[in-house]
Amino acid sequence: MSGKDRRILEQFASAVRERFPQARIWAFGSRTTGQHTKESDLDVCIVVPGLTEAKDRAIMRIAWRVGFENDRVVSTVTYSQDEFERGPCSVSTLVQGVLHHGVPA
Repeated sequence: MSGKDRRILEQFASAVRERFPQARIWAFGSRTTGQHTKESDLDVCIVVPGLTEAKDRAIMRIAWRVGFENDRVVSTVTYSQDEFERGPCSVSTLVQGVLHHGVPA
């Protein structure tokens, strides 16, 4: 992961945790593996206890703001803690990839 992408991830994580202190956050995808192009987005997985539609929208607004400030699209995938740990998606290739290869913030 490049230094710029790491800084963007940390800026995003800091802003999310101001609103949602218990959020767990990982970057994943091509920007973490070095297989990105200059047009690639920064994929970020966020796990928030008690995720609601309003919380999801707030996280997306933070992603837009941080991405805009840094000339990078920040794409989010959000889960409630229960979904992430015990729901059907907990065994998905996406969640397993995040857990095993994601870059924690």
